[in-house]
Amino acid sequence: MALACAAAPCFAARWQEVGNPGISTDKILVDTDSVHGDGDLRLALIMTVYTAPRTNAHNITLDKRIQRTAFDCANRTFIGIQTIGYLNDKQVGTSPETPDWRSKLIPLKDDPLNNRVTQLVCSQPLAADKPPNPGAPGAPPAQAKPKFATGSGFVVNGAGDVLTNQHVVKSCKAVMIKGMNMAPVAARVDAVDPKNDLALLKIDPAPAAGRPAVFRRQSRPAKLGESIGVIGYPLAGILSTEPKATFGQINSVAGANNDYTLLQISAPVQPGNSGGPVLDGSGSVIGVVVSQASIAYAALSGSLPQNINFAIRGDFAQIFLTAHGVKFDTSGSQRKLETDEIAAIGEKSTVLVVCALD
Repeated sequence: MALACAAAPCFAARWQEVGNPGISTDKILVDTDSVHGDGDLRLALIMTVYTAPRTNAHNITLDKRIQRTAFDCANRTFIGIQTIGYLNDKQVGTSPETPDWRSKLIPLKDDPLNNRVTQLVCSQPLAADKPPNPGAPGAPPAQAKPKFATGSGFVVNGAGDVLTNQHVVKSCKAVMIKGMNMAPVAARVDAVDPKNDLALLKIDPAPAAGRPAVFRRQSRPAKLGESIGVIGYPLAGILSTEPKATFGQINSVAGANNDYTLLQISAPVQPGNSGGPVLDGSGSVIGVVVSQASIAYAALSGSLPQNINFAIRGDFAQIFLTAHGVKFDTSGSQRKLETDEIAAIGEKSTVLVVCALD
């Protein structure tokens, strides 16, 4: 039975139900559009929809999970590569990717459910198996769909300058910017700082909507334990297209290995938050999210740490902008705002960064 996106996160167009695990009423589904080849293996997204929310070993409550899974169809083996947990269609946790997963495949149990999953995954035609020129005779070859990646950024002045991460735009053939009250507009990469993972984008002409972000003055460095908010566009195409706000605190004034260019924050971030602003209690920018740092940390530690994420210090972002002649405003305000007020400030300057890879 094919399910629509309303019943599951929309990783792709076709989720097909394959049954229940044993006597459980939990549902197992395969995203048939996600099946693709990787050498002799096939990779697919497998979703489990729980009958009722449950709490896992990491104390995360979820009502569904999606696992990226590899299958060796010839030898009937498999391995779970990475799992994402959801609650009410919002991502609540991500496991680290299984290291060296290609060498760790294990035998599939011979039971009806596993047989149905394997048959469905292994029978899907891959790109190389499909006719090169589908459609009516004489029709031109179908054009490959462009590939996109997304991140976040924020407007720093009224001249159309946007700050984001360098890794967000590193491989882009073209870049588009879309804000809360801003129509999609083309942008160009104006400058990059690979060491500190910063990039400057230029929108020309400057957008008429939105309000530029304001940085916290460097004379007021970040403090351990202070409250912060993160604004961004995580998981674009899966969650809603509105900016998302999460809140936490500064857990450390240094990153992994005592890297003092970074702050460690507890506010949850997801893929797509990269490049978005970290705001202090008065709504001023105190950092720039680097979601890749937490992924790297998880890979090194071999486990999924909870609420450990990193941001580039706002001081270094200001130095980068100043070095490239970019004007921006700073504030020394220490007025404490409510979380909804901080979110309202952040959403006016935060933008979705869409990177065309092809």
